[in-house]
Amino acid sequence: MRTIGISHKTRYWQHYCFSNPPAGHRYVRMVDIPWHMARIRTEFLANTKFFLPFRKADIYHTYNSVVANARPWVIEVESYLPRFEGMRTDHPAYKWALRKLASDHCKALIFTSQNTMQMNRLKLAEAGVDERKMHVVYRAVEKFTPGERADGRFRILFAGNGFYRKGGIELLKAFKLLDRTEVELEIISSLAVDWGITATREEIEWTERTIAADPRITIHRQLRHDQVVEHMRHADVFVATTFADPFNNTVLEAMGAGLPIISSDAGALPELVQHGVNGWILPVLERKSEEIAEEIAIRLRQLMDDKALRLRMGAASSPVIDAHFNLNVRNAALGRIYDEALGEQTERKVNVDLPKA
Repeated sequence: MRTIGISHKTRYWQHYCFSNPPAGHRYVRMVDIPWHMARIRTEFLANTKFFLPFRKADIYHTYNSVVANARPWVIEVESYLPRFEGMRTDHPAYKWALRKLASDHCKALIFTSQNTMQMNRLKLAEAGVDERKMHVVYRAVEKFTPGERADGRFRILFAGNGFYRKGGIELLKAFKLLDRTEVELEIISSLAVDWGITATREEIEWTERTIAADPRITIHRQLRHDQVVEHMRHADVFVATTFADPFNNTVLEAMGAGLPIISSDAGALPELVQHGVNGWILPVLERKSEEIAEEIAIRLRQLMDDKALRLRMGAASSPVIDAHFNLNVRNAALGRIYDEALGEQTERKVNVDLPKA
């Protein structure tokens, strides 16, 4: 039994995947220096792991983080590498991270999508990272049985705290265009303005006012993951026309619940949603908000007026999940990566290789 040391499993998909390891392997939570407890917050420390030698592992598996220890490790990443936002590429720490990624200790770079690999491949290859170490291994998702529906109402679901970045205001505008009494909109969101999209004060006030004034709209500002899944099981469509997302895991979970998806062409989403098959991909960049809203409304009307289409699109996600986002598929790929990496394992060390100025 080989031990894979992990740094954390805070997100639901991490709990699911890292609680179900490949055959012949086990995941163990490792102890790393808790910078956050000392209230030290920098991009370098947040995305660099300094593991302490309290537990033994054959290999480390981190998420977005470069490993400083002189031990075998792999890195799973959803966006750019190194993940030191705002740091100059000529900064010593940035150069150190590239050297670590190119080193023999880094056994594999596991990208969560083809889009992410293409974002990084050329830059990393130019820095000396062997392209043979680069792999695409998708996250895995559970399938959820759709709930019983008997009230005849059409439920639209939005879930995501980055409300404006994820296209929430465009969905609200589309919902107002529907002007039907039998439709409901459920929003699971803190209505936060996070990164990528800056909402104006007028847009924020309009959003709050619109939600409060329309009895067809329900907002849940904080729910447990199992409660989110229950809302998915009882919805008719999931809408996430996000403007910026490296990988929208909520879309994947909505697919697992058998929902048609109305999404955007941002990040890896075209790798999840097949246009015209299990939903629609809408272009969103350099388009007016009202134009996007009108297209969302058109797609919603199609699903409302054609139950057979709704059921067909919802069911079409199942083979997509089986082929790419299934736990057995993921574990088979990771098992091969771990086995190949550990076949070249050298003597155990616990020392740390720090960046040099």
